[in-house]
Amino acid sequence: MQAPQQPQSEKEILEQIASLREEIKALKERRYGLIEEARRLRQERRQLIEKARTLREQVRSLREKRRKLVEEVRSLRQERRKLLEKIKGVVGELDQQRRIAAELRPLARRSIAAIRRRIEELEWKQQTQVLTPQQEKEIIDEITRLEALLEKTMQARQLLQGLQERRAELMGLRLQLRSYGEEIRKRSEAISRIDARLDELRGELDQLSPRIDELGKRIEELNQEIERLRQEINEKVTRLKELSEQLRGLRSGREKRRLAEIYAERRRQVEEKLKRGEPLTIEELKLLYAERLEELEEEGYGEEAAGASG
Repeated sequence: MQAPQQPQSEKEILEQIASLREEIKALKERRYGLIEEARRLRQERRQLIEKARTLREQVRSLREKRRKLVEEVRSLRQERRKLLEKIKGVVGELDQQRRIAAELRPLARRSIAAIRRRIEELEWKQQTQVLTPQQEKEIIDEITRLEALLEKTMQARQLLQGLQERRAELMGLRLQLRSYGEEIRKRSEAISRIDARLDELRGELDQLSPRIDELGKRIEELNQEIERLRQEINEKVTRLKELSEQLRGLRSGREKRRLAEIYAERRRQVEEKLKRGEPLTIEELKLLYAERLEELEEEGYGEEAAGASG
C-alpha cells in the first residue's frame, strides 16, 4: 500500500487526525459487533454440540436396549421352537392313545366293582358247593375270563386317565406357547417403537451436523475479519501517532520561532539601552552575550521573555 502524502499544514494534519479517529471508532464498533456475533454463534454452536452429544447418547442407549430385546426375542423363539417340538410329540402320543382308547373305551365303561363281585361269587360257590368236575371247570374258566377282563378294564381306565392327563398337559403347553407368542409380540412392538425413535433421532442429528459445520465456518470467517480489522485499526493508530508527532513538531517549531522573535526584539531593546549608556541587569547581559536562543532557554529565559512579552 502506498504511503499517504505528508500534510503540509497544521490544518491538514488536524483534519486527518479527526478523520482517522472517526475511522478507528467505526472500525472498533464494527470489530466489537463482530466479536459479539462470534460470541453468540459460539454459544449457539456449543449448545448444538451438547444437544448432538445428548442425542448420540440416546441413540447409543436405545441401540443397547434394542440389542437386548432382539436377543430376548431370539431366545423366546428358540424356546418356542422347542415347545412346538414337544407339543408335536405330545400330539402324536395323544393320537396313538386315542386310537387305543377308542378300542378300550367299551371295556372302560364296565364296572370294576361288578366284575370283582362276580369273581367273588364264583370263588365262594367253588369253595362252598359240591360241584361236578365239569361245573368246577366251568367256574374256573369263568373266573379266569373275568380276571382277564378286570385286568383289561383297569388298563383301559388307566389309559383313559393318562389320556386326560396328556390332554391337560397339551393344553398347558399350548397356553405356554401362546404366552411365548405374546412375549415375542410385545418385544417386537417395543423394537418397532425403538426403530421409529432412532429414525427421529437420526433425523435430528442429520439436521444438527450441517448447522454445526455452518456455524464453525461462519465463526472462522468472523475471526479472520476480526483479525483483519485489528490489523487495520493498529495501522490507523500507528498513522494517528505519526500525525500527532508531526503536529507536535509543527507546534514546537512555531513556538520556537515565536520565542526567537521575542529574543530578537528584546536583544534590540538591550542594545539600544547599552547605546544610551544605561546600566544593564544580569539577565540583560546574558541576553546580550548569548550566542543562541537555546542557551537562554536552558536558563529559563525563554519563559521569562515570553511572560515579559505577554
